[in-house]
Amino acid sequence: MIVPQVSFIILSFGQHEVTISCLESLVRLSSPNDTFIVCDNNSSTKAQQAILAWGQKQFGTENVEVLHQGFEKSDTGQAKFIFIQNGANVGFARGNNPGIRYALSCRSDYIWLLNNDTIVHPKALAHLLRCAGEGQADIIGSTVVFEDDPKTVQCAGGCSYSPATTIFKPAMGGMALDEAMTLSNHPRIDYIYGASLFVRREVFEKCGLLNEDFFLFNEEIDFCTKAKRAGYKLGWCRDSIVFHKGGQTVGRPDSGNKKKIAFANYHENLSTLIYSKTFYPFYLPFILTFRFFGKIAILAKRGELYLVKPLLHSYCDFFLGRNQRDTYQRDRTED
Repeated sequence: MIVPQVSFIILSFGQHEVTISCLESLVRLSSPNDTFIVCDNNSSTKAQQAILAWGQKQFGTENVEVLHQGFEKSDTGQAKFIFIQNGANVGFARGNNPGIRYALSCRSDYIWLLNNDTIVHPKALAHLLRCAGEGQADIIGSTVVFEDDPKTVQCAGGCSYSPATTIFKPAMGGMALDEAMTLSNHPRIDYIYGASLFVRREVFEKCGLLNEDFFLFNEEIDFCTKAKRAGYKLGWCRDSIVFHKGGQTVGRPDSGNKKKIAFANYHENLSTLIYSKTFYPFYLPFILTFRFFGKIAILAKRGELYLVKPLLHSYCDFFLGRNQRDTYQRDRTED
């Protein structure tokens, strides 16, 4: 029996203990053919050394390879653990793409993108491979549950999305896990949730890598939209469970970290406008108005008027065709 080769890709930005916990959960379910790829967005020296030391201890120094973002395919070998140093905080898409390129160069059958703040169930991969082998879908999402409330669903595979209002809704979000696991009908999914994105290799080969016009947010819906238009199918693998902490990169609303939340709001607004212009330009005039005044009303109601500034900046930069990565780039979270 031929065992499919899987490349696991994790984007790291500080928080080495969180990343290593994710890697530890993957090691327990991987096969000898699988490859572990960590793409690092300029974490501290301490964090990078800790992740590299983990890889060397787990797989042996001879099976660890350190690469930089501009590596060529000819540079790649057959190491078990790949540590790609991006050299800067280049965002989600540009941060993950070197890892995807590596996985494609070594002919992985499937590529599994995971947030670094996830822990995977010991049978999560086996179920994903089963779902993929049954031909259910080409891009598959797991049942993502809250790490601190594992009996509650955060997202069942992916989200529904309204192109006109730009409002998205996580499938079965907030539902009891036991109830979600027994429902006969699958939820509507317009795109797969990026915390756990399991992709057949040929989808990247035909549709290209993640869109680097996005620094943060909308990468997965952009990719899934292109894939669907190319004839590929999306799916939810019900039995593949992934535990997600959430809010580690962009900040939780209750965290009190206004700088991190402003960073997230700027990019969420800008990315949504870029996506809408690309795929739904006929909705754009309405979206520009609806989002702008709707956001201000919501922010006023919540007492979060400090977020009006990043909203205004995102609109200005959208019209100017620029992305203020440096202006809104937060400090990395160190360990």
